[in-house]
Amino acid sequence: MKTKRVPLLLIIFAVLFANACKLTTPTSTPVNTLTTTDPSTASIISPTKLATTSLPPTATLLPEATSLNASGPYVVFAGKGGIWITNPDGSFPTQISEHEIRGDLRRAISPTGDRMALVITNDQGLDLVIVEIPSGEMETVAHLISIPSEGYFEDLDPKSFATYAIRDYDSIAWQPGDGRLLAFIGATNGPTADLYLYDTQTQEITQLTDGPSQAILPNWSPDGQYILHYGVSWVPPFGGAILGANQMDGVWAVQVSDGKVISLPKPEGSRPDFIAWQDDSHYLTYYSGEQCDSQNLHSINIVSGEITPLMVFSTYSDIVRSPENGALLFSSAVGCPKSLGEELFLLLPGQTTPRKLLDRKVWEISWMPESKVFNAYPEALFSSDGNTRYDPPVYDFSYNPAISKEGYQAWEVIENQKGRVVIKIPGDEWKTVMEGLVNQLIWDPIEGKTLLIPLKGGALYAASYPDFTPRLMGNMGGSVYQAIWSP
Repeated sequence: MKTKRVPLLLIIFAVLFANACKLTTPTSTPVNTLTTTDPSTASIISPTKLATTSLPPTATLLPEATSLNASGPYVVFAGKGGIWITNPDGSFPTQISEHEIRGDLRRAISPTGDRMALVITNDQGLDLVIVEIPSGEMETVAHLISIPSEGYFEDLDPKSFATYAIRDYDSIAWQPGDGRLLAFIGATNGPTADLYLYDTQTQEITQLTDGPSQAILPNWSPDGQYILHYGVSWVPPFGGAILGANQMDGVWAVQVSDGKVISLPKPEGSRPDFIAWQDDSHYLTYYSGEQCDSQNLHSINIVSGEITPLMVFSTYSDIVRSPENGALLFSSAVGCPKSLGEELFLLLPGQTTPRKLLDRKVWEISWMPESKVFNAYPEALFSSDGNTRYDPPVYDFSYNPAISKEGYQAWEVIENQKGRVVIKIPGDEWKTVMEGLVNQLIWDPIEGKTLLIPLKGGALYAASYPDFTPRLMGNMGGSVYQAIWSP
């Protein structure tokens, strides 16, 4: 079990949700339906070739920026060409790191948006670095582990498993609020991956845990008082490729004020199955089932370890929580134990009866922070309350959706191995903006009237209301896989 090594500020993590109740027969309520590469090879559709002529035929050209805004906000892109930032309208794309991030870009950026923490690979192994935003100035904070120059191990020794824990999981987490403290996973004192804390003001590093299992997934409680993390192991038989830990050893929280380590109930199965924090002292989780992904939804008190059951029904895909109102979206499927059927449900906080949104299951569910909607792929997007629905332009061929502050939709449609970007303004028809393949689409964070389009290959285009004529903003050196807003 992980035990405290050096007392000091830190860690714990809490997940959660609300009052325990037993669900009754689900109800069905109707929802409002709102419908309801390379620059040399990209094909731009002029306004005169759009699907309809309701948009003005001429473009409103924005003044070209000569520099980045001094203090943000920015749009941040991560991909094959490293990490780039632009002004909200996509202007002045600037590379701030040449490193390709492996984890969640949103976790890497501090709450104030002035710095970014990355785990990078070099000839010596894995290092923790902090990159200043917007200057790109980089400082090495800690050497996390030494690994062979090839980046892999032929023998499955403890050091290789520690490397997997640090490199292949999200291993950094900024303290909420001012982001003074940075929790990270490392094996600085070996031989296993453990939890550490870095104080950005004093530059002091404190080891919080020490034990035989590999620490993964640090997660702060919303009030910044606890750090939650999991301990896992890689144990034989492996069978084939080693894709992830196959044994769950435990769950612990660290109290930052005194370094106290709290042991919490271990989930059934081999996965962490963390959903989100319910409040400052509770987090939400479930158990992985052999037949279905999740069952027995419950909350856990991070201080006492008390378990509060919330739902007995199993789900087909992961349960996803909206940070706006705490609503939970999940899909059910026939054949699962205690199944509700082939349907999609929304459970609002304080309610005991899930609301049916669709008469069929979905393959994947996620929350889209910039768009503030659930993505129930491939069926539709839903608002937190379930009352607004956005249908894709072409069923089962539409990807990478983005909803702006104005309610404008943007999707990529891929048919016959050809991609195109389409937009829809409320009350209007779908219109093609340009042709080409993308991995991400994102609207500007200020007005929500400019769509940023990073094509595969690295070319970045911007298209603004009212005519949405694309204009080339620059090239980011490779395909983009993540795009977010940063303060």
